[in-house]
Amino acid sequence: MEERIMNTKPRLTGEPIMRILCKTSENLVGYLYQWNNGDVQPAWFDGAMADVRYEPFIQAPEQNPVDPKIPRSRQQDLTHLEKA
Repeated sequence: MEERIMNTKPRLTGEPIMRILCKTSENLVGYLYQWNNGDVQPAWFDGAMADVRYEPFIQAPEQNPVDPKIPRSRQQDLTHLEKA
């Protein structure tokens, strides 16, 4: 059995990162949240379900402020986000 190490950092903020859908009905049954400390937790609408699939959110391209018809590049330089 794999032993899980408990995260000691507090959960202060969380954001939904995926939809949880029922495999048989395709109904939305909850959201998967990621907390500021890295923990991931499902939030169910009407109780936990076993036969589900996870679907990432599809993000709309950012609009160019000069011409809203031209999407901005989604590529960013992330080197400044190194962990301390």
